[in-house]
Amino acid sequence: MKITSAPFVAAGRALGEAVAGGGGPVVAPGRTHQALTGLAALVAGVLAFFPADRATEGARVLAAALTLFAVGLTLVRPLWSWRVLIVLVGCADQLYGIHARFGWPWTEGFALAAIPVFAAVGRNHRPGVLAWVWLISTGVSALLANVRGELVVISVLLAVPLAFGWLVSRLRGAERDLEAESTRRAVLEERARIARELHDVVAHHMSVLAMRADSARYRFPSLDDGLREEFQSIQDTARNGMTEMRRLLGLLRAGQAGQETEPQPGAEQIEQLVERVRAAGTDVRFELRGDYRGLPEGVGLSAYRIVQEGLSNAVRHAPGAPVEVFVHVGPGELRLVVQDTGAVARAPEDTAGRAKHGLLGMRERAAALGGTFSAERRDGGGFAVVVTVPLD
Repeated sequence: MKITSAPFVAAGRALGEAVAGGGGPVVAPGRTHQALTGLAALVAGVLAFFPADRATEGARVLAAALTLFAVGLTLVRPLWSWRVLIVLVGCADQLYGIHARFGWPWTEGFALAAIPVFAAVGRNHRPGVLAWVWLISTGVSALLANVRGELVVISVLLAVPLAFGWLVSRLRGAERDLEAESTRRAVLEERARIARELHDVVAHHMSVLAMRADSARYRFPSLDDGLREEFQSIQDTARNGMTEMRRLLGLLRAGQAGQETEPQPGAEQIEQLVERVRAAGTDVRFELRGDYRGLPEGVGLSAYRIVQEGLSNAVRHAPGAPVEVFVHVGPGELRLVVQDTGAVARAPEDTAGRAKHGLLGMRERAAALGGTFSAERRDGGGFAVVVTVPLD
């Protein structure tokens, strides 16, 4: 059997990273994590200041300060926090004069500090590095412990927070992958829906173009042969384009449960949409500036869908709060605003995903028309969706 040097090289690299690596990058801790880490640092520092054995006041102050520092360092550099802690453990005899009770080199303060430190290392580093961290920590404990029989217990206790941190990182990674896949699928589905709807709009215009080109020879019997051929070419091009669009639409709809057969709505139906939401019990204020009857069909369709999704999000996440819808058709620009005045602090668990996907859909529609999109909390409370679409 051929033996390669790859495992030894990998082990050497892991050892180098554990002993002298930079210790980053670090998974960004949340507020709860920061609060728990701060509490653990405070309690560990207090325990380090009042050890089981007697020590000089200066040594106890130094031990407490370094313990606080080691635990706090887990938020930015877990490996460095472990290095500081393991040096403290190695210097326990010098700091406190004698070993801790029962032959353990880990005093109460150091033992408590080890939990967040080792968990942070496990959460942020690969298994090879974790193996060296565990071996080095166990080795230092073996050199300092008075009772050798306790080494098995110490080694197990050191492995538990390391394994816990590593399992947390794996679970968080799986959650991030699922969320990314869900977001990607939602974007693709929304793009396919936009493509279907815009196809219906464009196909109508191309169909009219083909019919007008075909009827031109009958409406204008005095056309010369050159113009007749030109109209025939326009008709053929329009029909070929329609055939290709239908083929692409079939690919987009493949594998879906059904096809939409109802006529696509336009900007003119926004007021009807608002009335339906108002009839369902929501206080909706609608304001229109300008005339949207001359909007291109694709823009009108997207405007309707954006307002529809904005109203749906407002009703879902701010039930009972008044909603305002503004449609401003200005020279060269369409501006849509859907805002509520009392959105809850966060979406309910069962609708948070749908809200995110709804915002993605509105963003995709605005981008498809070359417009801008923003969705953010208002200073006075509530949530506002603002979309601006160029008309030139």
